[in-house]
Amino acid sequence: MKIVFGAIKEFNDGVMMMARQLGAEGFHFNTPPIATDDEQFWTVEALTWLKEYTKRFDLNLEMIENVPIRFYNKILLNLPGRDEQIDNYIKTVQNMGKVGIPVLGHHFCPTWAWRTTLQQPSRGGAKVMAWDHSIADKVPNATRGSSNFMVKFGEDVPVPTRQDLWDNFTYFMNAVLPEAEKAGVRLVTHPSDPPVDKVGGVERIFISKEDYLKADEITHSDAWGLNLCLGCFSQLGGEEYVMDMIDEFVPRGKVSIVHLRDVQGDIECFQECFLGDGRYNPAKVLMKLKRCGYEGLVLDDHVPFLTDDTRWGKTARAYQTGYIQGMKMMLDYIDSIE
Repeated sequence: MKIVFGAIKEFNDGVMMMARQLGAEGFHFNTPPIATDDEQFWTVEALTWLKEYTKRFDLNLEMIENVPIRFYNKILLNLPGRDEQIDNYIKTVQNMGKVGIPVLGHHFCPTWAWRTTLQQPSRGGAKVMAWDHSIADKVPNATRGSSNFMVKFGEDVPVPTRQDLWDNFTYFMNAVLPEAEKAGVRLVTHPSDPPVDKVGGVERIFISKEDYLKADEITHSDAWGLNLCLGCFSQLGGEEYVMDMIDEFVPRGKVSIVHLRDVQGDIECFQECFLGDGRYNPAKVLMKLKRCGYEGLVLDDHVPFLTDDTRWGKTARAYQTGYIQGMKMMLDYIDSIE
């Protein structure tokens, strides 16, 4: 397992230096700002700059998660211009292969991550994101400000059904995966968050183990895999569901990255939390990953908002990363004495 930093909202040298100082083994960017407004794919030059920028801090660029929504919205919704976007997506994949960036993450959810508040009180007065299904259709999505992920519906943008989304995903994968195989780049799919049937009037896919098994049958390729977001699967069924997902997909080599976060509550009403305060034992989960032969990336992902912390959560991420590093060291020690 390789512990990486990422999901940054502060694209600057300070964050990169922090990652190196805290012992990160690599870096992960989510929708990095490396394209101009008129570009529709990431060029070799832009990706080379990003990789070299990361190397300046003695870090390896392990993965990019999500292209800008303007690269991708017609693919999601089968709008006019979809094939052109797919051609451009393939260019991004090919260019990542040329530069040597091995993993590209994506979602397949037009309304993306949805929360009903970002200010739920947690341990010691920290604030966390929360979801309450009973009021979800009565309050705005608290994460809607993340415009990189949102699709706007209107007269020219019909709301897709679940079957529409599966058809669109299948079309996308059939077109892109052969080129990803040639480029040596794996495409990994993040679950819809929260993994419920419908949010904001829009149906969702990638909301269960069964959905991932279906996608595995559709793709049937080593160039497709999972972004195993444990927070989402914990929402569905706590530690039992998390362990089942690990048992199903990790031994077959289908997982490239694990988002190590957790929640309190369940799929109807939950709030995010510090590691160790949620529905699964994080040490037990890391042990399961190790015993199943996992050798991919581990990332803290969402973190609580601590008092006087930055928007990205420098203090919280330092805490969570140290927590994960300590657990990994203990696992290595246990292996050495068994």
